[in-house]
Amino acid sequence: SSGINAEYGESHKSSYDPEKGWCVFVFNLPPTATNETLYQLFSKFGAINSVKPVVDKNEKCKGYGFVHMVNYEDACRSIQSLEGTPMHGKALQVRFKNAKK
Repeated sequence: SSGINAEYGESHKSSYDPEKGWCVFVFNLPPTATNETLYQLFSKFGAINSVKPVVDKNEKCKGYGFVHMVNYEDACRSIQSLEGTPMHGKALQVRFKNAKK
């Protein structure tokens, strides 16, 4: 993997990756969030290709992560359903990786 800054540099490209699927960006995750946390949040919406909470050197989540959904419709549903969901006192922010506020 080419590191997080490279990913941000690609943000003007579509959030679709032919190998991984549709990249959904999740913000306001708790420090305890793991792969399992993201799977539990997103799996009810459809097939997941990969999940990646971004962690520091102590394996604590930095508050955000990425989920690659196989199908566009599933990704859209997950964003609509999970946006604003309370988790550990914060509201989740969920959007396509390249979407501008």
